Amino acid sequence: METLVRYGKTVNKMYDAFSRGDIPYIISCLHKDVIWEVMGEPDIPHAGIYHGPNDVKAFFKQMDDEVEYTEFVPEHILENEHLVVSTGYCKGRVKETGKLFSSIWAMTSEFNDDGQLVHFRDCYDTLAMARAFKK
Repeated sequence: METLVRYGKTVNKMYDAFSRGDIPYIISCLHKDVIWEVMGEPDIPHAGIYHGPNDVKAFFKQMDDEVEYTEFVPEHILENEHLVVSTGYCKGRVKETGKLFSSIWAMTSEFNDDGQLVHFRDCYDTLAMARAFKK
């Protein structure tokens, strides 16, 4: 996949960082007042709305405690002004239940003029993941 624009490159680097477990890099891209939205409340424990880099860091810790991703593949990254829309797919396992899940996903990432992420939102098959959390 080739990404040719400014904020799209940043998003691509963030996905690469996620794949290698480099959460500090992701946190370094965030604005101090970032809003980070994860769909699936209340059935997915790490879902919710997080405010600020410390909350987002806590989100990644909780998600890592709960879920193991075996595949996380961005397929398309599209940019329009300060908004990046990316799509892809993922596969993984809920650690507590051992159950597998898979989903296609779409994510939006909005940046300010300084290149900091100010708003993130994900959309994926929350039912598939919620079912994997059920005991």
